[in-house]
Amino acid sequence: MNIPYFFDKDDYLQNHIMRQFLKEHKLKLVDNRADYIKAIEDFANQNEDTKKETINWLSKIVKEGSKEICYKKINNFEKWRKNYKLIENTIKNTFVNCPMKNILAYKNTEKQTMIEYKIITNEKKEVIKIDFTYSILFLCGEQGELGEALTFPVFIEIYLDKGFIISREKAKSTLYQYNKNDYSLKKDKKINTMTYAVKIIDEIIKIFEFKTEDNNKIVKSEISQMLYKLYIQYSFTPKSVTEKISSQNFLIENFVDKIFSSLNLDIRNKPKAIIDMEIFVEKFISINGNNENIFKDRPAYLIKISADDDIELTKIDTVSDKDVPLQCTEAFFDCKKAIVKNKKCNHLNLIFKHRNNNNFQKTFLVKLGMHKNYGYVKTMQYAEEADIQNVLQAIFDNY
Repeated sequence: MNIPYFFDKDDYLQNHIMRQFLKEHKLKLVDNRADYIKAIEDFANQNEDTKKETINWLSKIVKEGSKEICYKKINNFEKWRKNYKLIENTIKNTFVNCPMKNILAYKNTEKQTMIEYKIITNEKKEVIKIDFTYSILFLCGEQGELGEALTFPVFIEIYLDKGFIISREKAKSTLYQYNKNDYSLKKDKKINTMTYAVKIIDEIIKIFEFKTEDNNKIVKSEISQMLYKLYIQYSFTPKSVTEKISSQNFLIENFVDKIFSSLNLDIRNKPKAIIDMEIFVEKFISINGNNENIFKDRPAYLIKISADDDIELTKIDTVSDKDVPLQCTEAFFDCKKAIVKNKKCNHLNLIFKHRNNNNFQKTFLVKLGMHKNYGYVKTMQYAEEADIQNVLQAIFDNY
């Protein structure tokens, strides 16, 4: 077997992943990318068992890595969970010419095609997930030049146990509609990968007659509240910091009392003043410069947030360096009160820890946000399947 060209061209096969494959199979390590690919192909071509193992591995790898994920909440999905036959018949009747070929074997055309599907059940024989693989040929390159034909897969997953439908694809800004007679890359033929993937999500929603919220304002509100829950989950105040704040309660209350008495201020505002003082104390404990690790000792930590301050009619947009939790910066505390009051966020950048401790990197960047009537996630470094599932579960749990 030969590994399809697009695996290499679009960097689905990263060097550290191929090196890991060689180590696991006790194969000789090599010096460059071309030799990595050849070594894997040579292993696959030893016999049918090694070929099957390699195909399964590549089918997993193509869904991992740096991915652009779009998602929608779905309703009225319960009837599908307990009826495997109904799902299978619906798929077969809709996709009559589905070739049931994996992404390595399918010969692509300019036509969007659902090439393979899988129905996953639990121990009760209830359907918990449906996976679809779509594939198409696009042209790749810079506008105004001649493009190169390239396979572009999109993976659709329906989580019936969670009530979500998602897409996974490679984020690319250099794709254009394929034309076998004209490889020139024209502006009006450019592909937006996120728009393309969401269009497939909407087609699947119609096929299964799922109900989704299409009111943009309602969807925006739901996603922004979910992002706020993630903000709270991953930027909680460590116990050691809360203990230090509590140890200053007498000073805080005494200070507020003196200020209000000295300036003859309205005592009804004292609770607000105490909250402000607690944030003040927390801020200077947190940015002291000697305790970044306590803000990293969690599954993920925040490095960027954007939100709308409905009270002040302004936008909040704060960011820190990747290696520095936003919670260790003044910017975090300058906007904390407004965010907590509104309980909504527009975008978050989080540094997640890898689930696999053997990964050559310890962390990876995840961007979360919303666009039109769907939410999105972007894994900006290589994320394994367990990493992607971990991020998705955080969304499912907080939606």
